[in-house]
Amino acid sequence: MSGRRGGPGMPPKAAELQTPWIRAQLIEWLIRLSDRGWQEENWMSKDPGSPGLDEALDFFDDSGVLAEPHGRLGFVLVDEEEVEAMQAMNSALDHAISVPSSSDAEIIQTRAWGDVVDASRRALVAMGEKFDS
Repeated sequence: MSGRRGGPGMPPKAAELQTPWIRAQLIEWLIRLSDRGWQEENWMSKDPGSPGLDEALDFFDDSGVLAEPHGRLGFVLVDEEEVEAMQAMNSALDHAISVPSSSDAEIIQTRAWGDVVDASRRALVAMGEKFDS
C-alpha cells in the first residue's frame, strides 16, 4: 500500500472513521481482554456491583462490532482484516460465554477463555495496536 491518501476503493484510515470514539473503546476492551493479569485483578475477586465481564459484553452488543463487523467498516473498522479479526473474536467470545459457569472468575479460567485472549491479541495486531504479552 502506498503512503498516498486514498481515493475510491482505498480503505479509510483510523483518523477518517465516522465514529473514532467507538474504535477507541473497542481497543480499550481488546487490551483488557488480551491481558489475563488485568482480568484476574479486576474480575477474579471483584466486589459485587463493580464492573465485570458484563460491561465488556454490553459494549460489544451496543457497538455491534462483533455481530455485524462488515456494517462497521468506515465507522469503527478500517479494512477486511479488522472485520475478520472481529468475526474470530465474536466466535471465541460466544464459545467462552456459552460454557456453563456461575461467575466471571469461572469463565476466565476456562480453556475456551484462552481463545478469547488469543483472539483479542490478534485483533489488536490487525488494528495496528501494540500490547504487552
